Amino acid sequence: MAAVVNGMNVPTEQDFHRAITERASHWYSLCLKITRDAHLAEDAVQDALISAWTKRHQFEFNARLDTWISRIAVNSALQLLRKRHPERWQVLESEVRDTSAGHFEQRHAAELDASLGVALQQLSEFERICFVLKHLQQWRLQEIADLLDTNLGRTKQGVYRATQKLRMSMLHLRSEA
Repeated sequence: MAAVVNGMNVPTEQDFHRAITERASHWYSLCLKITRDAHLAEDAVQDALISAWTKRHQFEFNARLDTWISRIAVNSALQLLRKRHPERWQVLESEVRDTSAGHFEQRHAAELDASLGVALQQLSEFERICFVLKHLQQWRLQEIADLLDTNLGRTKQGVYRATQKLRMSMLHLRSEA
């Protein structure tokens, strides 16, 4: 969904309502992956929406409104985690499921989710965040580095280490397939 902006290139209330209607569950799922806490995820999305609304004049109209809010939501989730657990970040335990798939697909997806959840627990907080943003959210490496206030090399290394650890942890799925 590309944002439609008024003559002043500022998203309108209608733009925000449309984005919320179409993408709120996505933002919640993303924040849940980061926080592993439903209440924190809800708070992060709410904080993100309030922040996005109050800073809507900073929105660059050549970007997508839902992507811009996603980034704000990720920042909100990370800030809440840092306040709550400054010594560590929590690991993903579950996420919102797509109920449109058939029973077999749902069962397979649930097994994959469970295996991924267990495997993600073996990662460091940095590796997990890098992996989630890169492979599950399709962020560019430089965007992840900027968000985490680190350099590109460390981010690449975090994604690589996470991928290698997950491959080893989930090796059993290949033999089952």
